[in-house]
Amino acid sequence: MGEKVVVTGGSGRAGEYIIAELTANGYEVSNADSVPPRPGSPSNAAQWWDIDVTDYGEMLNALTGADAVIHMAAIPAPNKDPEHKVFRINMMANWNVLEAAEVHGIGRICMASSVNAVGAGWGQKLYTPEYYPVNENHPTRVEDAYSQSKWLGEQMGDAFVRRRPGEVQIANMRFHALWDPEHAKSHLELGDKTNLGGRNPMGFWSWVGRHDAARACRLAIEKDFGGHEAFFINATDTTLEIPTMDAIEAVHPGVEIREPLPGFKSLLSVTKAEELLDWIPIESWREGTVREPEPTDARPAEYKAQWTR
Repeated sequence: MGEKVVVTGGSGRAGEYIIAELTANGYEVSNADSVPPRPGSPSNAAQWWDIDVTDYGEMLNALTGADAVIHMAAIPAPNKDPEHKVFRINMMANWNVLEAAEVHGIGRICMASSVNAVGAGWGQKLYTPEYYPVNENHPTRVEDAYSQSKWLGEQMGDAFVRRRPGEVQIANMRFHALWDPEHAKSHLELGDKTNLGGRNPMGFWSWVGRHDAARACRLAIEKDFGGHEAFFINATDTTLEIPTMDAIEAVHPGVEIREPLPGFKSLLSVTKAEELLDWIPIESWREGTVREPEPTDARPAEYKAQWTR
């Protein structure tokens, strides 16, 4: 049997894809979730433990014997629960996982952050970035409790690495949208692919396939990058049929363009994940199928150096 990985929230919409990815690669997986996996879910391949991640004792027990933890359990959006509840549950869950992992000496931790760590999607007004493509160095402008919980979760990652220098590495994954294949197919056939108005630009017209996201999580506990890092995890293209530069000119004219954005290229950079995790997203809604990855562009050493510490 391979290494043991605990996935919190493994019964959820991304968790079941992560469990499928891990089990297919030889890991022994436990699912720590207060909700049992649905019938027929890939999560049934894992041992399910009825765990409340906001209870430190239960979390401490759930991580016993684990080699790594992938923490997905959280309130996934701010539009259903009051803000104080979102903040309390998400922040308490983060703390409990990180503290329990420290007690058990677990050295590989992957956490669910969000594109909202930069304060884009749920703010009061249209977010105008300082430059495109947006990368992990861009400053945050978080306002709402959900986005705060994601940004502060990243700050907690920094803090727990400072507590255990050289003993732990933590990845915070800035997921966005998390489409399953059915959603991607529906967008291809029926989705709105030309709307530049309303709140649509606040998500940068970005998305990621759940298979790609699951693979990124596995790589985050396999690759050596050291310390704590946040990664944008999104597809290489937008959800639009409007060329990316045309969309920028229509909504954010005059924003600095730091790299070419030809065709429908995403406004969020995945260069860091490519460089440090060897992760290249391969899912595309445009073709109705998963496409093969294209070779990574050659980049000078000084470009890569901006991500290393």
